[in-house]
Amino acid sequence: MNRLLTLLFLFFSVGGWAQELLTGMQTNPLVRQHYLERQQQGRLNSGNDTLPVNLPFFDDFSYDSIYPTSRLWIDNYTFVNTDIPVYPPNRGAVTLDAVDETGMMYSNAEPGPTPFIADHLTSRYIRLDSLSGPIPRKITAADSVYLSFYYQPQGRSRNYPLKQDSLRLRFLVTPAHDSIPAVWKNVWSTIGMSLDTFRYYNNEKYFVQVMIPITDTLLFFKKTFRFQFYNYVNFAVSPEYSWQSNCAQWNIDNVYLNIGRNMNDTVRSEIRFMDRAPSMLKNYESMPYPQYTAAPEQEMADSVSVIFNNRDVNIRNCRYSYKVTNSPGTFTKTYNSPNFNLLPVYTSGPFTLHPAVPWFYPITQADSAVFQMHHYIKDNASGSGLGDTVSRDQNMFNYFAYDDGTPEASYGLTPAGSMLAYRFNLNKPDTLRAIQMYFNYVLNNSSTLYFFLCVWSDDVGTPGDTIYSRLTVPKHAYPLHQFVTYHIPALPVSGTIYVGWIQTTADNLNLGFDTYNDHSDQIFYNTSGHWYNSAYSGSLMIRPIVGKPIPLGVEEPGTSAPELEVYPNPCNSGILHLRYNMRGTSSAEGCTITITNLLGQTLLSAKYTESLNLARLKQGIYILYITDRYGHRDAMKKIIITP
Repeated sequence: MNRLLTLLFLFFSVGGWAQELLTGMQTNPLVRQHYLERQQQGRLNSGNDTLPVNLPFFDDFSYDSIYPTSRLWIDNYTFVNTDIPVYPPNRGAVTLDAVDETGMMYSNAEPGPTPFIADHLTSRYIRLDSLSGPIPRKITAADSVYLSFYYQPQGRSRNYPLKQDSLRLRFLVTPAHDSIPAVWKNVWSTIGMSLDTFRYYNNEKYFVQVMIPITDTLLFFKKTFRFQFYNYVNFAVSPEYSWQSNCAQWNIDNVYLNIGRNMNDTVRSEIRFMDRAPSMLKNYESMPYPQYTAAPEQEMADSVSVIFNNRDVNIRNCRYSYKVTNSPGTFTKTYNSPNFNLLPVYTSGPFTLHPAVPWFYPITQADSAVFQMHHYIKDNASGSGLGDTVSRDQNMFNYFAYDDGTPEASYGLTPAGSMLAYRFNLNKPDTLRAIQMYFNYVLNNSSTLYFFLCVWSDDVGTPGDTIYSRLTVPKHAYPLHQFVTYHIPALPVSGTIYVGWIQTTADNLNLGFDTYNDHSDQIFYNTSGHWYNSAYSGSLMIRPIVGKPIPLGVEEPGTSAPELEVYPNPCNSGILHLRYNMRGTSSAEGCTITITNLLGQTLLSAKYTESLNLARLKQGIYILYITDRYGHRDAMKKIIITP
């Protein structure tokens, strides 16, 4: 198989513009999937637009949801998540960007110098005219009403808001009525910048709190008070559609509106986890259970990291614990930390604890397992209810995964001929059955981007011999938020293997890239004849499947295509023979044969014939297409010309 690599480099220029590409995404697959599910269930209505809510108004977006809760908000344009915000006040925040409530980019997201309004986060009506209770009373300016929130630009997203972008807040003055539009008053805004710049200007804080007094009783002290966050986006786009992407992310957290506040009312007595529950595996988010049990001492983490903060102004004496169980209840492991003092986050920043993992998951003959993990932090003070819990499952099925299943960016290489390899270490010999890949959806991309799906052996820490190669195309599994499974013939593997691709074009293949988990030390790319580690922090969304034979899931692209045979292949006689079965019929009337090189340049185009003279083609690798009478490409084969 090394001959394949030699022939590829005969055809590609290794100079010029050669690099890794990491871009934003053109869709939000989590939102898209959620939208389609709600659409199918007839649950697309958002919050009640007329029934007001009472004070206090508070949302920390720490719930498991995609859209903001309809109990407080009336629209679904924004995205509740833990993927994009970096160290929010509590786990989770809401993100504004250039993707709408359907998970697709806004229709007015067009190139140009003029920014456009993208996302909205709009509260329900709020009773700012009176207080409910045993004795209702009118709210006045003397009640000292404040709205506060935390915000952060960019987060973990690839593209930060530019200075032409902005995040804004406005208050409703007059509701819309019949054909008369609503009247709003802008009360706050900030311009775009990177997270690094934001932290530089704000004493290394990841989120900054904003305090806004509401004093105009005539305009705002009504039962129809409402506020709205929205963002302006300046949409810059590459001429290549495969590089067009979402941008200008802003994260908002802890939105709080109430009476009896002042400019110094910035403290909320809480003890909260700031991040997700970690994997207890040293190397993977998930791995095949038999591979784990073959060497548990190599795969189990010695300790994990948990991050939390004390948002009170006082030191809190706390205790931390975790509990790990399986579904049958036959396995339980616990950890209890000594008591410790948790300093206020305002003066000491987030606190990181490293609890030990001095045990193994059970060693059994099972093919799979699922373990539930729960982490707890509690205040030791008598009668205190301060504390928090985060949970997750550790899945041990038949695949290796460095990623968490959610892409925040798109990864690619250029030019044509570039190679991408992802390293996986096996603890015992096994059989590679399939490779799962997650390609991000690309708007307006009608072209077919062929690539060679490859598996390499190890050569002292970098990819070595090619042990599998097949020409294929990227596919996007419905409803977008899924991996595509490329089934391969049973391939015995052992030790270290590399899974990836060789490109046939300079286009960005837009592989899903998880920026939350950093395994860049396992990613290798080759654009010039040498292998290098990736410069980008994150994980590729590629998952090798090993073990027993697997049922066919999502079909590999091309499995339903018409049958095309070419021989001899490799061809050294100059004459190539074809046998083409056009969707169950032997008729190829009106069909065309096209042969291109791996750069996509057409070298031959002729009416279909069962014999082709290829004597004028040089040694190398080519793509042969059959195009039907309607101009649709129906079949494709890789052909190799040898001396």
